[in-house]
Amino acid sequence: MTKNRYRLLVIATVLLLVLSIRMDFRTELLSSQHPLRFPIALEGEMVVLLCFIILGWSAGFYGCMRFRPWAPALNLVTTACGLLFIVGNNWLSVESSWAQVLDFLANASGGLTLMLPYFNDQVRKMFWPEPDGC
Repeated sequence: MTKNRYRLLVIATVLLLVLSIRMDFRTELLSSQHPLRFPIALEGEMVVLLCFIILGWSAGFYGCMRFRPWAPALNLVTTACGLLFIVGNNWLSVESSWAQVLDFLANASGGLTLMLPYFNDQVRKMFWPEPDGC
């Protein structure tokens, strides 16, 4: 795994996620009067959590593209906060089969970007280079 391939994996993850989100807005899967069409308003802690997730995700994306040593840990924390956000809001989603496929691919490639710095020696050295002369 080279630096450019890892960067390409990070970019592919973001693109697949954006495509999966945009897919159902194009197909009009839900009628305009359906209650799931407009999610409930966020309150208090969930707004703060959502802000933290967006800032953490943006900083993590930058860190992964620049191979900063803090990026893998930040991505793990941001992912855990994202799961808390989804579970805490009890959000249901109705997706088309194409959006589900793109969402699955985005989650699989996102899992690779989270896992590789910890389990692949080549990628680990990109984030945490070994000092010379040990």
